[in-house]
Amino acid sequence: MMDVSTSLVQGYLHVNGYFTATDYPLVESLRDHAPRTLTDIDMLAVRLHRVAGTIGQQRRDSEKVHGPVSLQTDPVLECPPDRTDMIVAEVKQGRAQVNPGSRNRQVLAAALVRFGCCSSEEAPSLTQALLQHGRAQGKSEHIVRMVLFASSGARAPHGWHWIHLDHVFRFLDNYLRTEQSVLGHVDLHDPALAWLSLLHKSNLSLNPKRPRS
Repeated sequence: MMDVSTSLVQGYLHVNGYFTATDYPLVESLRDHAPRTLTDIDMLAVRLHRVAGTIGQQRRDSEKVHGPVSLQTDPVLECPPDRTDMIVAEVKQGRAQVNPGSRNRQVLAAALVRFGCCSSEEAPSLTQALLQHGRAQGKSEHIVRMVLFASSGARAPHGWHWIHLDHVFRFLDNYLRTEQSVLGHVDLHDPALAWLSLLHKSNLSLNPKRPRS
């Protein structure tokens, strides 16, 4: 079962046009031993260049077919506007910290190759740049970034882009509120989006006013 915070971040990235893989396992094959799992990366996400939220072709009755994908990517994500963006993400309900596996050169190199961001020959240098700066660009012109989603803490590790889970929650709330005229008529199957959408359909406020004492 997916962690609730991971589900929230997945919904957020989906709305912003990313394809995601959660708890992505990387397995090491050893010559004289049984294969072993090196680590699980909380989330890998890819946003292809020129993602749009509405299909351009108009139907005869002038209606449009919608996402749900936001037409404007959340500026807090700092998504590059002219490149395919790949995110290596850690998701924490508590303090801003990352697992050792996300700093492991072997793990990151395997993930980048698996997702087609670079060749196996280019992977070591791209991984080194990513670990040093939290952001790198390969020969394929893909941008690869390290992003930490957490609810508390002083700061993210060097080079990591930090996004508060509180912001993720409020962004989705505002998005569903703004698009309620369309999304209010469909059943969303993304767990986090479905839960938030149900609240809106039921006219329940996410920030109810406290009764005065």
